[in-house]
Amino acid sequence: MKANFVKKIVAVALVLAVVGTMSGCGSSKASAASDPGVNYEVTSGPYVDKDVDLSKHENVVMYVLGDRPADMDEVLEKANKEYFEPNLNTDLSIEFLNWSDYQTKYPLLLSGGEQVDLIYTASWCFYNEEIAAGAFKELDKDFLKKYMPYTFEEEPSQAWDEISVGGKIYAVPKGQASFTAYDLALVRKDLIDKYNLTEPTSWDNFKKYLTELAEHTSESGVTAMNTNANREQLLSMYLQSEKIQGVTEGYDWEYVADNSEAAPKQDDIFYLYTSDEYKKYCEEMAELAEKKVWSSDAINDTTDPQAYFENGTSGAFVWNNSIFAAGKNFEDAGLGEFAAYDVTPDTKRARGAYSVDAIAITSKAVNPERAALTLDYMKSDVDLNRLLLGGIEGKHWELTEDGTRKTLDGAANYGWNSWAWAINRQDEPAEDGLDERQIKLMEACEAQEFVPEQTGFTFNPEKVQSQYQAVSAVVDEYRQSFALGIYGDATDSTFDTFKTQLEAAGIDAVTEEFLSQYNAYMSNR
Repeated sequence: MKANFVKKIVAVALVLAVVGTMSGCGSSKASAASDPGVNYEVTSGPYVDKDVDLSKHENVVMYVLGDRPADMDEVLEKANKEYFEPNLNTDLSIEFLNWSDYQTKYPLLLSGGEQVDLIYTASWCFYNEEIAAGAFKELDKDFLKKYMPYTFEEEPSQAWDEISVGGKIYAVPKGQASFTAYDLALVRKDLIDKYNLTEPTSWDNFKKYLTELAEHTSESGVTAMNTNANREQLLSMYLQSEKIQGVTEGYDWEYVADNSEAAPKQDDIFYLYTSDEYKKYCEEMAELAEKKVWSSDAINDTTDPQAYFENGTSGAFVWNNSIFAAGKNFEDAGLGEFAAYDVTPDTKRARGAYSVDAIAITSKAVNPERAALTLDYMKSDVDLNRLLLGGIEGKHWELTEDGTRKTLDGAANYGWNSWAWAINRQDEPAEDGLDERQIKLMEACEAQEFVPEQTGFTFNPEKVQSQYQAVSAVVDEYRQSFALGIYGDATDSTFDTFKTQLEAAGIDAVTEEFLSQYNAYMSNR
């Protein structure tokens, strides 16, 4: 890992030397590109000497997740006028898939007739499924070197390893790994004080906090935890409490790491959804549901849980360090005071894989080469990258003398990194004046970091694709209902039925293939 770290630093240094000259190219041909759709000769910019065809004007359409910022059109107009049009003979359109319905619309979008050239994907967002469906273009190294020259050099080698499936690359990962895979609890400090609630300093205490707050819902008007089928908030935190670690990103084979970096032995690896550990989780969710921690109609709710916390109607919100944005919005609205807790403080934590956020070029892209160049430009040019991440400098944000990023009033209409996670760079400026509560927890994460020995292993389900798809379908049928405790007293019997259906779908064959690839990977290290 030390060798990879040194290589990463060297790569970043080399790329910064290159992109330092790129930013100044942004407005060199703006006037020539004032009429989008008109072909013209690109004579300057970072790609004029890269042997790529820029003679035809192209419109590249990219889909991302989240809510469209109010100032998105203004930011995109600036990006097109000053960067994409003059230097790539291209204009970029960005469309948004909302949290409330992306799970339904995402696969339909890729299988339908709409233009989709680039699309957000992740280990948790259809990456493996859409590879199997043939929706993503394979990106071999010759293609990447030619059409994503700066990104190919800048990305840490580990990032390419983590995004690979069966030795093949189908998406471009982000360039910065952070603790996105470790969940924290955002709660109502004002309500803890008012009702003398248990502080959520552990998993068990967090459940006590939720059940105690649920007893005051009629008086406070606050649901202990607004959650729904679109965001399963408690599974990761439960696994953290048991010191259970995933073998690899994007799949559901786990082991009890118990804070050790040692790679698991074959006999220590288990499939999550047939395990006793998952059964225990299901039982605990049923207990919370019985105590009315969340709405009995949560399965039909499509509102993002973060919005509930921000408007003061939810007593808890669980996510990674992104919870602090929700806490700030809640306090800025004058609705109360928040507190943030690491409820599993004794559990070591790994940084989220680079593959947690990525952008794929679709198989139906109108011009995949131009799509790749567009993605390369937005990832590698510092000024363009910061424009897309945070909006217009001087309106939405500004840099301080110390090089930190200060949030301006305009950020209400374009928050920093609200959708562009997959184009994060290593040199992204840190936020100025971070909340002391956030600093404290982030320092704790850094101190507790560990890197499992098998990091970099990925699974390719191609040989057992039919069984894998059948297993996934069964999981999708039951998972959210278990997470919301819907089966109540029938949870144990329903779990037994669930397990039987997984076995009938072929989980044993898929696990055998998973372990075969894992053992081969570890033997070849």
